Amino acid sequence: MANVGGGLGAEIKDHFFYTAEHLFKEEKKAEAAPLYRYIIDRETDHNDQRCLLCEFRLFQCLVGVSSEGNKEALERFEPSYSRLYEGLRLEAIFWMANVYYSLGDWNKVERYGNELHDLAQNVYEKLKKEKFVKNLHTERHLVVYLGHGLRIKGFILTLQGRYEEAKKYVAAYSDLGWVEFLDETGKKEVERFRTWSQGNMHALELKTGNERVLHEYIDFLQKHPAEFLSGAKTIIEAANKFSFNVDDIMETLVQKLPSVDSEVSFVDGTQLFHFWYEKAVYSFKKNRLIAGIDELLYALYMARVMKYYMGFEKCTTLFRKHGDYATEQQKLGYKQIVEGVFDL
Repeated sequence: MANVGGGLGAEIKDHFFYTAEHLFKEEKKAEAAPLYRYIIDRETDHNDQRCLLCEFRLFQCLVGVSSEGNKEALERFEPSYSRLYEGLRLEAIFWMANVYYSLGDWNKVERYGNELHDLAQNVYEKLKKEKFVKNLHTERHLVVYLGHGLRIKGFILTLQGRYEEAKKYVAAYSDLGWVEFLDETGKKEVERFRTWSQGNMHALELKTGNERVLHEYIDFLQKHPAEFLSGAKTIIEAANKFSFNVDDIMETLVQKLPSVDSEVSFVDGTQLFHFWYEKAVYSFKKNRLIAGIDELLYALYMARVMKYYMGFEKCTTLFRKHGDYATEQQKLGYKQIVEGVFDL
């Protein structure tokens, strides 16, 4: 194909591009990726918007459950994103913030959260002023980018222990109904942010030691199962930090969680890892040593599969502290996981 003349070469690139886009929309990313690579490798103008779109699509194809793979995807794509047109740049920043979240790089999450918030505000003000809403092409409704920027700001402040400041941002995305140009899709997104705000307000109260909201939070999670994993993680962390007794709700929490060998995203996998690690800590505090070691092995297994080395090291350190109490079967399970044999 390298010897094909310019016109036909352009024709082939067009064919590859539309085929790749079709595969991408069909969630066949493994099949789409080599086509995007082909177009990128043969494009001489790397400021061309279609080439930049291919760079972004390839990034989306490469992001997965491996932290190493995600880092490589970011390193490849990050130098290109700022040259995308505004509508697509919003989506690219949204993705990069989320991938850096999965990697636990909070400085980059904060950076891209701020950038997303500022760019979304600028685009929104321009829309109001110029009334060219029909000419803006984004992959999500603009209200998503406005809300997600606020959500990241609240998350970073929560991470820093600045809970009262975080509440201001959580309250800010609790009602985004003031945004103009809301169609039915936009109104549904506003409701999603309202739901997240309710859950995060409960979580912030727990993080400050307010045990009174615990059962109210459980009721919220029962009504919104998509929030259950992050909620379970928040509850067990608060239980360990403030010595809450959550024995009466642990069974409910565990039953609703994905199994450790299920296919989950890297973000969900990381949250599931942290839940089982914190659950092991909780069990050790309650002197339930055998149960705690089982739970620690779940966390260790997930860290190994995801190549989450920081988590893997945390687990091995905690196992060494309690390993003398492990059964022979648990010791064998630990050895198999550490050596890369994953059968629990």
